[in-house]
Amino acid sequence: MNTLFKILNRNKLPLISFRFLFTLSLFIVSSFISQASAHLNEKPNILKVALGSEPTTGFDPIKGWGKYGNPLFQSTLLKRDKELNFVGDLATKWRLTNNKLTWIINLRGDVKFSDGTPLTAEDVAFTYNQILQQGSSHDLSILKMAEPLTPNSVAFHLIDCDITFLDRLSSIGIVPKHLYQKTSKNKHAYGEKPIGSGPYVLNQWVKNQYVSMSLNPFYYGKKPAFPKLIAVFGSEESRFIQLKMHQLNLSVIPQRYANQSIAGYKLWSVPTLDNRGIVWPMTYQQDKNATYVSADPVIREVFDYLIDKQLIVDKLLDGYATPAYSIADNMPWGLDTQNITVKKTSLTHANALLKKAGWVDSNRNGVIDKQGHEASFTLLYKSGDSVREQLALAIRSMAAQVGINVDIKGLEWNAIALQMTTTPVLMGFGSHSASEVTYVYHSRYAHTDFYNSGGYKNTKVDTAIDNALKASSWQASIPFWQEAQQQIQHDRPWTWLVNIKHLYMANACLNLGTPITEPHDHGWPLTANIEEWRWQCQ
Repeated sequence: MNTLFKILNRNKLPLISFRFLFTLSLFIVSSFISQASAHLNEKPNILKVALGSEPTTGFDPIKGWGKYGNPLFQSTLLKRDKELNFVGDLATKWRLTNNKLTWIINLRGDVKFSDGTPLTAEDVAFTYNQILQQGSSHDLSILKMAEPLTPNSVAFHLIDCDITFLDRLSSIGIVPKHLYQKTSKNKHAYGEKPIGSGPYVLNQWVKNQYVSMSLNPFYYGKKPAFPKLIAVFGSEESRFIQLKMHQLNLSVIPQRYANQSIAGYKLWSVPTLDNRGIVWPMTYQQDKNATYVSADPVIREVFDYLIDKQLIVDKLLDGYATPAYSIADNMPWGLDTQNITVKKTSLTHANALLKKAGWVDSNRNGVIDKQGHEASFTLLYKSGDSVREQLALAIRSMAAQVGINVDIKGLEWNAIALQMTTTPVLMGFGSHSASEVTYVYHSRYAHTDFYNSGGYKNTKVDTAIDNALKASSWQASIPFWQEAQQQIQHDRPWTWLVNIKHLYMANACLNLGTPITEPHDHGWPLTANIEEWRWQCQ
């Protein structure tokens, strides 16, 4: 174990690299957005924040904006409260009818878009039908059509029963039909200058630098306390430098910066459903050695005893995570970790399992093999993500102790997509929706986009998930989700590692209230309770 500590410490990434050209470019960008207060405790005229990634397709809900969190410029029909229960946003009532194939939604009658035009059922139906026509990262394949019934009521007709359809109603922001149709015909797409009914209006977007916003004068809900916001884009390193220079009031930070204190700032640790794990290709392909390794159930079982999750949490993530065992630990649709026997790390047991299955070091080169196949594979991860890189390094070190050779490679997602059906990937999921169980484990999503990329198929799991989707109520669906999880635990198509806590560094005077438990994406979802944010210094 001491050797493992040394390996992990040796492989840790440097915290900050002060390159001259990088710092110079940072000052140039900062000149556009920095109106720093003379004193840290003075309430800023503009709240300057760094909330993570810049959306590549713009701030357009139809193209996926807001899928994992608060769309901010738009409103959704439903939203989640602090206990993740559904409450109304634009919707006042919702009910399931027509043999569980139609949802009827009643709308507020007092909502206007930020251009002053009323939001009606026509806009709601248009938004959902447009996603069906265009395609989107929002999955509406279960929807036949959305139909406005009256100015303040809309029907969603489903192709088949799906109790998780309510989750779409809480993640898709509504766009104005009249404006979306107009902007789609000219060079200024809606996503660059969105009009919505959310608490803020987008004023200016300087790509790769920042987006500025101000309060929506027509917002129907409780107005936030900050009339103007600037959200800055940049790398993990650039954001942290700006924090140290007091150019930001709030920024998302990676775990590697968690123990670095900044005078006048406070660390916020937000609970999440955001997990990390290895997704295994499940089918052996003769021309791909890695698939021989990952398709062997013994290899996947060995990783249960090989990966010291608590060590990763304590040493790599400084305690800002918890060991993970399913796609949504302790949620109704995930695994009840209180009732499972956690496998303790045991190299002795791992070696015994491998030897019994025929994995031995016959070539005496330090790498075990079986029937001419070496236990060697490449583990892919998203480049530029320090947490994933450190996890990959830890996995490589731990696997080497039993003769499994793991090469690691950081790539962009488009490059990972070309290899992920035959190469293990360090991937992340985590949603407020049980629909992720369907996407990640059901056979109909095998090798579909980034969902079931390993091609996992089990008829027992499919049947349990299908029964959950067809349940008459959410409560009635829970036993079927649990049934699916039990079989998934046995098959091990994933090796889940950790649930990441989302970390934010904020000015000590900025009170973020009680943030909601966050999904996989972090940064923008923090604004889900932005009406609670307050400047508490005088």
